[in-house]
Amino acid sequence: MTFSSPLLLNLNGEKIKCSFRVKLWNSLEKDDENIMNGKNFLGRILVPIDGSASSLMAEETAAIIAKKTGSAVTVLHVKQELRLDSQLPRSVQDELLGSIEQYAERIADSARALFGEEKVKIDIKTLSGDPADSILEFSKEGYDLIMMGAHGENEKDPYALGSVTKKVIRHTTCPILIVKKVSALSNLLVCIDGSGNAIKALDYIAELAEKMSSSITLLNVQERRLYDSSPKTAEEFGERVLSKAVDAVRKRKLKVGKQLEFGVPSDVIAEVAEKGKYDLIVLGSRGLGTVSRFLLGSVSDDVSHKAKCSLLLVPAKT
Repeated sequence: MTFSSPLLLNLNGEKIKCSFRVKLWNSLEKDDENIMNGKNFLGRILVPIDGSASSLMAEETAAIIAKKTGSAVTVLHVKQELRLDSQLPRSVQDELLGSIEQYAERIADSARALFGEEKVKIDIKTLSGDPADSILEFSKEGYDLIMMGAHGENEKDPYALGSVTKKVIRHTTCPILIVKKVSALSNLLVCIDGSGNAIKALDYIAELAEKMSSSITLLNVQERRLYDSSPKTAEEFGERVLSKAVDAVRKRKLKVGKQLEFGVPSDVIAEVAEKGKYDLIVLGSRGLGTVSRFLLGSVSDDVSHKAKCSLLLVPAKT
């Protein structure tokens, strides 16, 4: 039931404008609809796999989360797409294609075994095509989170992002957790810049943190040039941003700390995460887009390359 305009109700002889009642009613209806449709937080997790060590870490972490949240897990493998020379003997073509199928089966069997040990049921899907494009398209089928390794088997830097992961990060509208280390995600660093998207990311991770019994630290980084020009202004603004974020999660059963730092945001975030031995950095993928921004839109990109721990990126269009 919805109303096109606020109603005036007569209660004890007084007219009361009740647009707020209408909003509340509509909100409750929406909640009821979500319950009836079986919608719940983190209902479905997508885990792209390729057999690499990084991919295995993503699988292990996904199993940890799924056990705590009851999420349904889909494991996706995108087979290598070969463009075979028509002049190759048929037997050679069959052998190459057969080896790809066998590799896909081994990866699927490995995933079944890994999740099976943790008593987590999974659905396995196999596609052929461009890995990043396939992951992006498949993730549109109602997934609440993508979890994937930072890079493929051929990448040398254990903390750098591979080309597939970069492309998925750049184009997905789904929250994505990039796994660089296996952990229970018990100690989380949530970056707050005062933007609506940062609060959206906070709300998302706060719900997950409750289910995982994790503690969170809210971090705001003021740029050094602002602090140098007006230390008091920078400190007051940073504290306001942090206080607002604390208020946003006050009703949740969470252990929440806060920290204000100054410097280049991406450098400071990576340093704080390493020194504090955090399991996960949480970022909105876009900060404020004006001159007054304090976490730049590129910060999430920079941090994803510099950080040595896992990252959760929550896109603005989630």
